[in-house]
Amino acid sequence: MRKTLRTLLIGASAILAIGTLPACSSGPSTEATTSDAPKPAAAAPFPTSAKYIADMESGGKTMTIGIAVDGTEVAAYACNGTDDEAWFFGNQTDGTINIASKFRDTLNASFNGTDVKGDLTMNGVTYTFSAASVPPPAGMYTAELDGVRASWVVRPDGSAIGVQRDNDGVNRELDQSDIRQLKDAEFQSKVRNKRRLQQAQQLVAQQNKTFRSTINGHEVTPTIVNGNFRFG
Repeated sequence: MRKTLRTLLIGASAILAIGTLPACSSGPSTEATTSDAPKPAAAAPFPTSAKYIADMESGGKTMTIGIAVDGTEVAAYACNGTDDEAWFFGNQTDGTINIASKFRDTLNASFNGTDVKGDLTMNGVTYTFSAASVPPPAGMYTAELDGVRASWVVRPDGSAIGVQRDNDGVNRELDQSDIRQLKDAEFQSKVRNKRRLQQAQQLVAQQNKTFRSTINGHEVTPTIVNGNFRFG
């Protein structure tokens, strides 16, 4: 009887000892608390009025963008200097820009306190950019004559890149409701890629920090593009 009781006591002690051992773990916990999760950087408020420029490259293709912000209003222009361009008009909210062109190009960016950083998608190609603030006369310029429009981005070093769009009648060929129903591939072939685009004529700087150029042999004085610029 004593032997049996002794055996039971030893067994109970062993069970208690096992219960006090720390739990085993094959590695650190993968669960993250809310405070551990990285938080996206908040966009900073834009200055009252500013312009930003960036040169971009993606898959061997190059593009230049200019962005003008005045208050909440935004105007942006991107081109490759030969056969592609896009205009963007809209508004920024709390330092964030999300706008599209009439030809389904998209501009998504935010201001970090010094630069505008984001993505530009044109004709199915996405470019990532970081656009620094630029002083005048750098910025975007445009001029129109007899339905032909030429537009440029002027960099801080004075170099410029631009595209001229002829009076091609694109967007008048199809009813707007029909255009909205086109899938992206159809839209590109039937609308976007039917525009007649070519390299714009060279800009010539003037002493008063303005520029002049020509459209189809006629002299024009380009207008600087501010955030509140819109086509008439």
